[in-house]
Amino acid sequence: MDAFPVAWGLDIGHASIKAVKLARTGDGVTVLGYAIEPLPVGENLDRDKTLITALGQLAAREEFGSTPVIAALSGKQVFARTVNVPMLGTKNLDRIVELEARQQIPGDFDAVEWGYHLCPGADAASYDVALFAVKREIIQELIDKTKSAGINLMGVAPSSLALCNFVRYDQNFPNEETVIILDVGAENSDLVFYQGDTLSIGSLDTCGADITRAFMKKFRVSFEEAEKLKREVGDSRQAERIIKVIESSLNDLVAGVQRRIGFHKSQRPDAKLENLVISGNTFRMPGLPEYLAERLRYTINILEDLDRIKIDAGLPKDHFMHDLQGLGTALGLALQGTGVASAKVNLMPSQLRVQRLMKAKRWAGVAAVALLGAGFAATWTVKQDRVADNAWIAAKIQDTAKENTDRSKGSNEMLGTVAEKAATLRRFADIGVQQGAVSAPLDAVLGLLEDTVRRLGPQRDTSQTPSATLQGMFLDSLIIPDAGVIQDPFRPLAVPRAIALTVRIPANERSSSLIQGLQADLRKIPVPESFRTRHPAWRAWSAAADAAKSRGETPPAEPPLFREVQTTSESEVADSYWYVDEHNLDAGGNLAPLRLERRIAMRQVTVTCTFGGEAQP
Repeated sequence: MDAFPVAWGLDIGHASIKAVKLARTGDGVTVLGYAIEPLPVGENLDRDKTLITALGQLAAREEFGSTPVIAALSGKQVFARTVNVPMLGTKNLDRIVELEARQQIPGDFDAVEWGYHLCPGADAASYDVALFAVKREIIQELIDKTKSAGINLMGVAPSSLALCNFVRYDQNFPNEETVIILDVGAENSDLVFYQGDTLSIGSLDTCGADITRAFMKKFRVSFEEAEKLKREVGDSRQAERIIKVIESSLNDLVAGVQRRIGFHKSQRPDAKLENLVISGNTFRMPGLPEYLAERLRYTINILEDLDRIKIDAGLPKDHFMHDLQGLGTALGLALQGTGVASAKVNLMPSQLRVQRLMKAKRWAGVAAVALLGAGFAATWTVKQDRVADNAWIAAKIQDTAKENTDRSKGSNEMLGTVAEKAATLRRFADIGVQQGAVSAPLDAVLGLLEDTVRRLGPQRDTSQTPSATLQGMFLDSLIIPDAGVIQDPFRPLAVPRAIALTVRIPANERSSSLIQGLQADLRKIPVPESFRTRHPAWRAWSAAADAAKSRGETPPAEPPLFREVQTTSESEVADSYWYVDEHNLDAGGNLAPLRLERRIAMRQVTVTCTFGGEAQP
């Protein structure tokens, strides 16, 4: 995501809009301004119209103008999941992550905007990838609303990730500790774990609206009245009574947090968990932080001060600190906008992002042209004042040129030795020409596997009860030896090169046909366009095709990428997977999460695809 010197973070909540304006100052950032715009709450209100009006009022009052704005989407709108992928080199990482994303993100993949944040895996041999996806229609609604309000929207990020960016950047915790962040909003609650570069995000079922409904039930008032009553509670002497009113909702919240923490511990047994940061105006209610500390047995950290972020001298610091509990997400968004945040996931459509960036830079170009005109006038005046000096300098240059003529004789003798070395250096230029000799075939095979998995679709494992959904094919490894490069680094295709592709397929009546189909598809892979100039068979075909066309004949069929495709090993192996159901209910209707390791028979097949080996110029 592009970094801006000044940016607004915009957090659109259920009952209010929070906005924070940050500027990069030296090696840090400074808060230049902030605002909280209340939103009317009611069942009969036109939410869209009310929101556009409030956004317009906020943008006009705070003079947003053309300042870039990064907005948040709540957890209910964003699909989030953490997956693990092997380390197969950074060059193919984007393709591998996209292949995994297509399997994990439900629905039509082409109808969503998605992004990811990369973290080192616990085993140091893989990556943990936090995937985020949102339907394009949701993004477009946000773009339309901000456009109607005159807001220069440059980015869209998940609210949970924005809050994590703020806590990671500003709040001081030991590097070896895993920090838990609990954000309870009106309609969504998120639980985030981070330690160093590692990150894990999940949503909870209980939210602020559940607490409001508890007030409705107890005091027999409307939702609007209950929401107002909840916001106005501020006397700590009422804490015990308040806790009793909402105890059922709090128990659900605590249970959800405990389940998530338990699952995180099972994934990372060595995680050091001591601190829990709470965010959201729900925690302004007296007694809630103490209740969580007692039930969860963690140190509860309230957002009440800043460790690294500075506050502009013209901004009332005491007011800002009073409101800080609800401003974490907006601060994290502004940190991402100014380029200092650790995670930089932007779910805004790429095409629109580029258009807006180019528009912003176009204005910079106009300003540069204006400055150029002023500079030209100033330069002309200076030149007039320096004419006499330049005449003296010109005479001095003539004298010096004569001396340089004598010295150039030695330089010419040195240049004579360059021709001898040029032939040797020219060979090294072939290394650049050979770029893609390895990556192009690997990319082609990865693309085929991606298409194959998408075509096969989800496969049901009916051998277990309840049944589970698996993908139809799994990639074990994709290896290409370095023998060709070692033998002749200037001609890596002079000897045959072979890609060893190993996949696993659930052992059933379809296994044989799937293996045969994979081989047939590999034999049909065309030569990638970026690889054609160095592919020997393609050069020979191109010459034959041109000759056939000149004679008015039909050109021969294009050659495939691989000269030979054959199965080099095939065996049946025992494999396993985990069946996880966090919402399983037992016979009595009680929550009884399932986590079962299941065994499954798989066919492991290694296919060798050979290319290269033909004569090269």
